Amino acid sequence: MNKYNVVIGIEIHLELNTKTKMFSSAANSFNQSPNTNVDLIDVAYPGTLPLPNKQAIVKAIKLAKALNMEIDNELHFDRKNYFYPDLPKGFQITQQFRPIGKNGYLKIEENNQLHKISIERIHLEEDTAKQIHTENGTFLDYNRAGVPLIEIVSNPVIKNAEQAAKYVEAIARIAKFLNISDAKLEEGSLRADINLSLNKKDEPFGTKVEIKNINSISNIKKAIELEIKEQSQKLDSNIKIKQETKRFDDVKQINISMREKTGAIDYRYFPEPNIPVMKLEKEFINSITIEKLHWQWEEELKNKSIPANYVEQLINNYEWLLFFDKINFVDKFKVAKLFFSEIVPLIKEKGLNNININAVDIEKILNLEKNNKISSKQVKEIILLKEKENLTIEKLIEKYNIKQIEDDNLIIDLINKLIESNSHLLAEFENRPERVIKFFLGQIMKETKGQVNPQLANDLLIKTINIKLNK
Repeated sequence: MNKYNVVIGIEIHLELNTKTKMFSSAANSFNQSPNTNVDLIDVAYPGTLPLPNKQAIVKAIKLAKALNMEIDNELHFDRKNYFYPDLPKGFQITQQFRPIGKNGYLKIEENNQLHKISIERIHLEEDTAKQIHTENGTFLDYNRAGVPLIEIVSNPVIKNAEQAAKYVEAIARIAKFLNISDAKLEEGSLRADINLSLNKKDEPFGTKVEIKNINSISNIKKAIELEIKEQSQKLDSNIKIKQETKRFDDVKQINISMREKTGAIDYRYFPEPNIPVMKLEKEFINSITIEKLHWQWEEELKNKSIPANYVEQLINNYEWLLFFDKINFVDKFKVAKLFFSEIVPLIKEKGLNNININAVDIEKILNLEKNNKISSKQVKEIILLKEKENLTIEKLIEKYNIKQIEDDNLIIDLINKLIESNSHLLAEFENRPERVIKFFLGQIMKETKGQVNPQLANDLLIKTINIKLNK
């Protein structure tokens, strides 16, 4: 057990999925050719004036509501002044003095206990350009300059790496379920900065070390655990902790110092003169509703008798969940079994947007099986055919003559022929009925290519055997 208190605060930068940038009409689009989505406003041409993106404001209010925050009734923007290669204006438009949301909280679960993580504030701002470091120098991509961001600042109340990872994971989930961001750490649409210090009980906070831009949940845990270990060893040896900024190297699995901080940077904040204060009417704020969040989905899915392992996978894969929810079939347990056995492998192989089958197709297939028009084996067959040929379910059934044989006379005739060819098995029926039935059902399915109704075949088989045995 560590003899030091661990104090962690987390700053999360969340890129919003608006169509355009925070203050210009340039497209907000990831993975485009460098420097193709750039407006004169983004690179601060003289005479240009920023105009706040209404959808970014709506998305910020949604997040504030999801995080149980007080929402400001006025929208204020400020200038944060500093010079850096990735900041074309020489300043960043942000919300220093009047954040759009403050005094919120989020509950996370750790060791089957709920922990309340208090959140100081969320504020809107614009992103900087992206720096690409190569052997030939550093290059700048201004596509990212001006992308709408929400910065989420927790209070320094997080106690360990596990809590920190769960907190960031929860923020990412909320962002996805609110449809305000894809929140992908690996692509930089969610970036987490960790502020960490150690102190002994009843002593003031220790010297803070910042670890920037960690690109996965697992690396957040590793970076924090490494920093706790390093600071503990230094304090044990009476070595002074330096205030510095580090980055986590996921190749070497170490924290690397980037620069020391000798004091607080003076950003010379002042109100943004080109954006007037805007009143956020109570009716406007109240009109913004939030979607179901992941804990609400989880409870709803479990109430529909869906196994916990399936629920967990759906909650962890928001796009799967939306696809699954569109399948309008009453037996959700049956839907889940089919979805994870047949559809998920296709999604993993081809990608969700590249599969031919949709929710309505699956609903049709399940209803056909429910009404004994096709067998469970034929369900799988139709799904595979649908991926090969993008025909309607009806056309596939017609083309491949997929149907269930339900004619009693045809099935009894086949059973009689099979019994005549394997009459010796009747003598085993008394002592080993299950083996005999399994054999004959297998032969029936083989002869009919799986098209016979299995329950009907089973009933007629037992009835025929009993007649032949004079029972």
